Amino acid sequence: MLELLDWRLTWDLADAVIALAVLGLSVYLSRKTWLRSGKKNSVLALECLRFLTVFMILATLLNPEQLEQLDKKGEPEIVCLLDVSGSMSTLDVIDSNGSVESRIDWARKSLDSDWKRKLEQNSTLTVRNFSSQSGTQATNLSMALGDTLEGTGNLKAVLFLSDGDSNDGPSILSLAGKCRSSGVPVYSIRVGSPKPLPDLALEDAFAPSFALQEEKITINYRISNAFDTRQKSSLKLLANEQVVSQKPVLLPASEEIAGSIAWLPPGEGDYDLKLTLDRVPGESLPGNNERILTTRVENKIIKALLVDSFPRWEYRFLRNALERDPGVDMKCVLFHPGMAPGEGKGYLPGFPQSKDDLASFDVVFLGDVGLGENELNEEQCENLANLIRLQASGLVFLPGRRGRQLTLSDSPVEELLPVVYDPKKPTGLGTSNPSGLQLTARGKDHWLTNLRGAGEPDRQFWERLPGFHWSAIVRKSRPGSEVLAVHSNFRNDWGRMPTLAIRYAGAGKTLYLGSDAAWRWRRGVEDKYHYRFWSQVVRWMAHGRYLAEKEGIRVIPDPERPKAGEKVFVRAIVLDQAGFPLEEGEVRGLIAHPGGQTENLLFNPAEEGPGVYLASFKAREAGPLEMKVTAEPAERELSLTLSVEKPTREKLGKPVVSRDLGQLSELTGGESENYLDYEKVVQSLSFLPDPKPITRIHRLRTDTAWGLFLFGLLAIYWTGRKLVGMI
Repeated sequence: MLELLDWRLTWDLADAVIALAVLGLSVYLSRKTWLRSGKKNSVLALECLRFLTVFMILATLLNPEQLEQLDKKGEPEIVCLLDVSGSMSTLDVIDSNGSVESRIDWARKSLDSDWKRKLEQNSTLTVRNFSSQSGTQATNLSMALGDTLEGTGNLKAVLFLSDGDSNDGPSILSLAGKCRSSGVPVYSIRVGSPKPLPDLALEDAFAPSFALQEEKITINYRISNAFDTRQKSSLKLLANEQVVSQKPVLLPASEEIAGSIAWLPPGEGDYDLKLTLDRVPGESLPGNNERILTTRVENKIIKALLVDSFPRWEYRFLRNALERDPGVDMKCVLFHPGMAPGEGKGYLPGFPQSKDDLASFDVVFLGDVGLGENELNEEQCENLANLIRLQASGLVFLPGRRGRQLTLSDSPVEELLPVVYDPKKPTGLGTSNPSGLQLTARGKDHWLTNLRGAGEPDRQFWERLPGFHWSAIVRKSRPGSEVLAVHSNFRNDWGRMPTLAIRYAGAGKTLYLGSDAAWRWRRGVEDKYHYRFWSQVVRWMAHGRYLAEKEGIRVIPDPERPKAGEKVFVRAIVLDQAGFPLEEGEVRGLIAHPGGQTENLLFNPAEEGPGVYLASFKAREAGPLEMKVTAEPAERELSLTLSVEKPTREKLGKPVVSRDLGQLSELTGGESENYLDYEKVVQSLSFLPDPKPITRIHRLRTDTAWGLFLFGLLAIYWTGRKLVGMI
């Protein structure tokens, strides 16, 4: 039903006085103009029109408005929004009999009790289930409330039965203004315990989807402790149902810890991994102490290039380590300034001249060399930088006493360095007493410092390694780099001087070691530390190059194990039939999502260099995702499978979230209570009056048609003045 009320003006005495003064001035000026024209009738008509226009404008400025009243049709309706998301399965609600049940069971049982019928005596009560657009693995409170406000006619109130954990969509408080303008109060019954249940939970775990043979697999994990006391447990890693690694964990009270557990696979093949956390007495939730992962191990030959100027001890022992590694195919370039380059088995006559010659190398070790005659040139530095950024190779910086790497500061390689060299001390600094490497907090967690097969229970052995007498001097680490170890004695303006650091550059990785005495780690233990360290480095750096590769084509997804709803970036490196980077032609992809939907991808050529193509897509749902990449001009094709993980936004055992629902009830005139005091909410709802009619205000000053009418009157007036010769 629609009812229009009379017009009204909203003005005060000052507005009226000003309007009358302006109107009087208009009459005076109009009369004076008419008399000056000789009392022409045409001028009199125009001045009357001007007076009428001024009067209408003044009347508009006095803000006349008309009220429109809309009566809502039908019986008043209360909508009960029932949260059916995953977190509502938490067993932390104590019923009237003292037994424990899940939040969703209590909510559904309460809807069958007497209070529902009490509300239905003067209103219609409608129950609507909600979670999120992506299903029960997320909660979107704002979507549920917004749909209710839009789709319900005579809405009296909204009642939430939820634990309040909204982890999808905008904040529900953004709808507070809309609720108030509609006269709809929001009530809520928070179902669940205000404190977390005493429990240990393996919140998250990640393992690489692929590893090279002789590459240690590191599983990162995150564990939460909801007990009020410190807890001790044990973490086990099982591969194909066999325990392959375990470690004790100490969990502070009411805190989370993150860490990693490593394992060296014995050989090639697919492995089903299971990470389990031993239960402790008093745990409430039995199903969150385990994570299932999969990975595959393949035997690949890593191609490494070792470049240096003189055969210093570091070069000799590193060359031996790589040469004896059965998984590494090593080539060397030894410049020998003033002499011909080194010759012999595995030696190249010089640094690869073209980007195509360089593209086959997975890892490049750059020793005490730089820009200059008989060393590197600008084009070779550009090719090296593109190899790292675009083709996912690795670069290791091993500076020496000649300080030649400082000449790279004006080359494309500079941005790849994890550190900034000190130009005032290009040749570094030596000490008579040996110095050591001190691991940083990041270094103590990184798997590069946990040497595979060394038999050490922890990383304390780094403190016992033989020291070094010389190190390069750096001013600081470059932004974005990760410092794994610092110098035990030297400091700079930023603190301890970085000595071991890593950096992610485009699709590749770089590593900096500021000492030339890693070979001294062999003292008394032979290859226990030295060979194992460099073996891990080459496999860590080459990892991305072998995620999915076939002759002439390589595909690198990032992340390699995405979560549902996450964006995945794909890099394809394609060679033509002659073995050169593909420069012309299209690279296309076809994706089969776990749910059966297909999606076409068109790869765009990377601006930085030929042969590299980029694309992206969204992982829609959890499960195995099949991808096929085709480059028809080069007759290249590659298929791969990505394991899309299910997001873990909905977690069991978390306490109810009361802040947003409580604030929304306060802002809209409703009420919010814990499930133990739900009768207070029911009582308030039962006494809630019927919705008042909606009153809409139509203001003349905001009416477009009225504004156009006034504009037309002014146009007629000024046109008439011109016609009668007044302008």
